[in-house]
Order: sequence, then structure tokens, then C-alpha cells
Amino acid sequence: MAVLKYIPKSGQAELTEHLQKEMKLVTQGQAKYYNRLYKFFLQTDVMSSEDIDYEMRERYIEWIEQEDISEKYRVELIRLFDRMKIENMPDIQTQGVPFAVTQDFFQKDKWFLLYVPNKQKARTFRQVVNKEELLWDFSTITSQSLKKQAKTILCEILNMPIAQRMRRRYLEPLKILISFCQTQGIDDIEKMDTTDENRFYMYISQRSKEIRRQSSMIVEFSRRTLFLTDTDTNWNASVWYLERFRFDVSRVNASSPIRSISFIKIQIQENRKNLQLYGKYLVGISDMAISNIRTTIGFLTQFLLYLDDRGMALTELVAEDIHDYVAYLGTTDIKYSTVNRYIMSIHTFFQFLQMKKVDVPQFYPEQYLQKGYSEHNDRSVPEWTVVQILKALPTFPEHLQLMYLILLCTGIRKSEVCTIRGGAFYKQNGEFWLRIYQPKMRRDKVIPVPSTLLEIVKEYEKKNEIKAEEYIFKNARGNAFNGQTFSNQMIEECEKRDINCGEYVFRAHDYRHSIATTMHEKGVSIQGIRDYLGHSSENMTKQYIDFMPEHITKAENKYFTKNQSFTLKGAEKNEK
Repeated sequence: MAVLKYIPKSGQAELTEHLQKEMKLVTQGQAKYYNRLYKFFLQTDVMSSEDIDYEMRERYIEWIEQEDISEKYRVELIRLFDRMKIENMPDIQTQGVPFAVTQDFFQKDKWFLLYVPNKQKARTFRQVVNKEELLWDFSTITSQSLKKQAKTILCEILNMPIAQRMRRRYLEPLKILISFCQTQGIDDIEKMDTTDENRFYMYISQRSKEIRRQSSMIVEFSRRTLFLTDTDTNWNASVWYLERFRFDVSRVNASSPIRSISFIKIQIQENRKNLQLYGKYLVGISDMAISNIRTTIGFLTQFLLYLDDRGMALTELVAEDIHDYVAYLGTTDIKYSTVNRYIMSIHTFFQFLQMKKVDVPQFYPEQYLQKGYSEHNDRSVPEWTVVQILKALPTFPEHLQLMYLILLCTGIRKSEVCTIRGGAFYKQNGEFWLRIYQPKMRRDKVIPVPSTLLEIVKEYEKKNEIKAEEYIFKNARGNAFNGQTFSNQMIEECEKRDINCGEYVFRAHDYRHSIATTMHEKGVSIQGIRDYLGHSSENMTKQYIDFMPEHITKAENKYFTKNQSFTLKGAEKNEK
């Protein structure tokens, strides 16, 4: 062999047979490469490529630089050294196994990503020109909690199935974020609030536009990664990512899932901690719908931001402070019904805190609840809009055709259209029905449907091989179709076809108003319409019947015309 021309057999015995095989694998019998590696390893205690690490690589580069060789040859030898490490990595134990901080490679305080223990991933880093960028030295991080978080986030980035050029968009900003946290004394990324974020953006303000854009995403990515990978739920995190939990289907709107709940804007730590304690109860113990929890947290966040502006902790409040806040709400452009929701949210929050022995004042909501009259806004879909859409509907994407027909014929909520399952349309005793789950009422509902609609749906299910209990309309991941996506796509398709009905084109919820108004005009009672729409009160149902004042006037005229001699009860007595 060519290698024996330079290295005598007696010398070759000084290296392990395993190491010699690994060198031959990458040098392919070329003596000028094999012998250089051989001479270097004679000076080390390396038994195999597994012993090669960043420090050994540094020794090799230093040794190469002392050799009287060309720069081009020097670069080739360094690349060869790296190839030897990468190409001799075992495949069986590393391919497909997610990286974790508990693995040997990641237990160290220096990570050289070119040597990350996965041959496929390590190869992607060979294209990085400046290999020093691939060194992550965690030994400089003084906070142990920050060090662990940094390692966890980096492992998640390495696990992502993306190209190296995309991965770099996370790696460089993460280094900047870690440097910022060290500088500012932040040892928990999950607790970063709005003030910390703003300081971070100032920290990167002098960097390139591309780095600023990429860095703006790394805080959110880091928070989410840490919250989802923690062994125990971190209820003190500034943002809770709800995909960590498995909620009962009755609590979730599958067509518009709530992704997170944020406490990030609240600056007074004591107030934030108390709201998180309440949020933990709502999320983990109560059976409240997640959308309602987010709304409640939103109301209380606004209250606590009001206290932030005045530097007041909840435990410092007196009754007069509650009175001032309600007065403040009265100066805002908020409807009386929403003000009442604010008041009741605070009342319930205070009751919870009192139960937890938190010293907050007694709060009597009856003193502050406001009375008013609901404003009625006519929202029925203009007939000309329906005509234009139906005319063009055959040219729409197939799923939009069916979704629109269901909406038009039934007036069910957009979220209910998006979450209809296979087999929901059925025939029974010669009548045609749709069984849907109503997230707001948290129960199943059965409503009558036209026979033609049932036939169209059945044909669609058969064509698309929709199985029973499977979503009829799916997103790219096979989950329920997103309600906002439905609206956006309908508007887009209308615009493509120049469907122009003044300022009105498509608002899904207005079809409920149309159904309710049509039913009322046909003589269906308020109670019947309420049951059909799935409302909890008749007052809510009346808000869905458009032209209600005109209906009432017609009814009054009809009555008084029929009863010309009608006299108000007690009028005779008053006249006397």
C-alpha cells in the first residue's frame, strides 16, 4: 500500500487497529493524507475518532500550522480531520434519536456543532465557512438555570428538520439572546416581560436589519420551547403555550384554537403572580372553555395594567380604588355590558384570592353593575350578495362551495361549519338532520336540514373518503379547518370574481341573522328560534332578528286596528 512507503510496519503498530481503519476510510489510501494524520495521532492518546473533540481539533490545527506546507494543503488537512470525525460516527444509535441535554455530548460545557453526534446533521455544518461560529462555550454562563435553558433551546434548534441555512436564522440570534441575558442579569428566559423584550430590541438595534428581524423571533421561540419541554409545567412563565395540555374537547374550539395565554405585560410581579395563580386554577381545575379563560385573563390584565400605571399592588387596594377603576371604565368607549363583564371578572378574581388568603378588599359588584339597553344592528345578508355568490359558487374550490351552502342553509356558527364530522348529516324517519357540537353551549345540537343539502354532503364525503367522526373539512395537518381561514378564502374568491356588493361581501356570522330573521317572518316563535340557534336567553335571540322595530310596529298596528275600542286598564279611574 502507498501508506507503507512512509510509515514502517513497526510504527503502524503504535496506533490501534480501529483508529487506522478510520483513517483509511477517509484518506482512501493516499499517503500524503494518511501519514499526516498518523504522525499527529502518535502524539496523542486517541484510540478512535470518538475521542476527537474540539480541543483535539485545536491541537491538530496548531500542529498543522507549524508544518512547512502550503495554505491550500493545510486547509485540506483540516477538512480531512473533520471528515474523519464525522464519517466514522455510528449510525444506529444516532439517526432519528432526538438530541437532549442528558446525552453525553451535551453534558459538556463546550459544544462544537460540527461534531454533533449525528452524521447527517454534522455533515450539514461542513458548509459553514467560519467553523468558529459552530463553537458554543457555555462555561462563560454564570447562571446555572440560564445555562440549562440555553442548552435546551439549542437542542431544539438542532432537532428541527430544516436546512442549515434556515437553522442559522435561529443559532445566531440565540447567541445574541444569551449574551443579552448574561449582561442584564436575566437567569430565566421564561420570565422575560415586555420591559425585558424592549431592552433586548435596543440591545440589537445597531445590528443588521436581517439580524434584528431574526432576533425578534428568538424570544418567542425560546419561551415556547422551554414551556413545552419542561418536565413540570412552569406556571410562573410569562406565557403559557396551551399545546402542552390535553383539554377535554368540550373546552376547545377546534376551528379556532387558543395557542397561548400571556401575562407578559403586567409589570408588578406580585400582581402577575396572583393572576397566574388564578389562571392555573382556571386552566387546570375549572371546566371553563379556553376561549372564556383567555377573555377573563384579558379583562383582569387590563385591570392590573391600570394598577401598574399607579404603582399599586392588589394587596394595597381599598374599596375606593375599585370605585375609581369603575369610574375610569366609564370614561372609555366600552359598552355597558362589557363594563359589567369587567366588574364580574374582578369580583370572581377577588373571591378566589380571598380563598387563597391573599389580602384584597371586599368587593360588592352590585354597587357597580350598570343598566342599559342593547343596541340592535341589522346584520342580515343582503339578498343581492347571496344571489351573486350563488351564481359564481360553482367556480369556487369544492370545499368552499359546500361550506358556504351549509352556512346559507343552516345559519350555524362558522366554528360549527368547520368542525362538522363525517356522519353528522343523516336521515331518520323520513326527515333530514344535522348533529353538531356547539362550543359555546358545550353540547350537541340537532337541527333540521334540506334533503338536497344532505345529498350533496354525502356525495362529498364519499368522493373524499371521509370516515365517520373524521372532520369533513380539514387543514393541512388533518385537524379542523380554521374559521378565519374560511372567511379569508371566501373573501379572496369573491374578490377574484369581482363580486362587489358595496362594502359588504362576506361575514359568516351574518347568516345566523338571516336565518333568525327569516324564521321570525315565517311565524316561528322567539322560543323556537332560540332553540334552533342554541342561545341561552331570548334576549340574545332578539338581537339576531333584524328589522325588529318594524316587526313590533306592524304587530302593534295590526292589534290596535283590530281593537279600536281598546281602553287601557285603569284609565277610567285615572280620568276620574
